[in-house]
Amino acid sequence: MKKFTIVIIMLVMCMVSVHEVKAQFLNAGVRAGLSYPNLSGIDADTFTGFHAGTYFRMNFLGLWSVEPGIQYSQKGFRSLSSSQGGESSDRFHTIEVPVLVRFTLLPLVNIFAGPQASYLVGRNFSGATSFTNTDNLRNYDLSGVVGVGLNLPLGFNLQGSYDFGLTSVNYDGLDSYNNVIKISLGKDF
Repeated sequence: MKKFTIVIIMLVMCMVSVHEVKAQFLNAGVRAGLSYPNLSGIDADTFTGFHAGTYFRMNFLGLWSVEPGIQYSQKGFRSLSSSQGGESSDRFHTIEVPVLVRFTLLPLVNIFAGPQASYLVGRNFSGATSFTNTDNLRNYDLSGVVGVGLNLPLGFNLQGSYDFGLTSVNYDGLDSYNNVIKISLGKDF
């Protein structure tokens, strides 16, 4: 009975804490857009991919906010080199968890930066051969994110960002880093 009482008290405390935290959220929303990934350290070009996810934005002192989120994103590269047997592409399917800090410059404009953790959940290589094996890749990486956002009417927002790899994905034993340019449209709820 004592354990049951402790569990009930903890659940009530969690519910009160969640309610207090929800009251401090400035916005929660969804975001999706185009990605232009590349892999540094190898002879590669970008391709057009996409990303989509959700975020929560907590306001601090009116000008600052913290925005954790979770999203699916395509990374990888496209290669025109003949060493791969002609044109090839390697798409990495990742789950990303960014934690951004935003600073509002003007009522409509903000700048942001922060760390991002990514986990590799799948892969599609297509070229002379095709495969989905992820054995020759590190299944996680850390990135830095910087960007500019615009607040639009009706709760919409537009942003451009650059993700730069901080840890190597060890592509085929090469010291290589994910780099991604993203253009996103979001909607606050």
